[in-house]
Amino acid sequence: MGPRIQYFDANTAGRDFVVGDIHGCFYMLDVLLERLGFDTARDRLFSVGDLIDRGPNSERAGEFIDAPWFHAIRGNHEQMLLDAVDEGGQARALWYVNGGDWFDALDVPAAEALTRRVRGLPLAAEIALGDGQRAGLVHANVIDDSWAKTRALLEHDVADTREFSQLLWNRDRASAVEDVSATQPTSSVAVDEIDVVYFGHTPMRDAIARANTRWLDTGAFMGWRLSVAELGVHGDVWSLPADLDDYRQGWRQV
Repeated sequence: MGPRIQYFDANTAGRDFVVGDIHGCFYMLDVLLERLGFDTARDRLFSVGDLIDRGPNSERAGEFIDAPWFHAIRGNHEQMLLDAVDEGGQARALWYVNGGDWFDALDVPAAEALTRRVRGLPLAAEIALGDGQRAGLVHANVIDDSWAKTRALLEHDVADTREFSQLLWNRDRASAVEDVSATQPTSSVAVDEIDVVYFGHTPMRDAIARANTRWLDTGAFMGWRLSVAELGVHGDVWSLPADLDDYRQGWRQV
């Protein structure tokens, strides 16, 4: 595994975007990036993880991981791939139940190459926004409502399996976002010591903004939408339906 958290300087040449859970629906991403006028020479695309499983083209994950303009963190489905390869048995059965059976169609060199790429993905990323602000990426949740604690955990040499699992699997913050009413304080979902944080993992009908959190898993593999947001505190979002007809623009504010 490479660094557990990866840091990026501000993009002074072009634009930065972040995409929600792709789950093999790379055909949707191709169309959305074309409509956004994405420039691979100047722009960057970040991913909150779950590139693979359930959708039609999971094998394309390696193509994107290799692209110099694409930067993904690890989702729980990437972790299931690694657990299946490393442990076999029940771990492989669990992954296959969750959409990992496409892996069997790869020849051995292709499977090994993709596994190496996935093993190098970090668990989180932090990106400078160019105005003194910072954006964070993590798949499911942060540690103790704090970006600083999350970053410290990931920079520490000793692994904490329980807390790493929270980053990849925990839905407590997503549940708070979905259940929150207008009268509840934003502190119920806000993350300290970071300007904006992007999450995936929990499918939601719309791309949601609440406090300084942004939620980008809009159920592409379920026939809902794939969402790409402009990286930044006030960045917009575009959500493309599975039929590729037209995209919806804007966050649902809750």
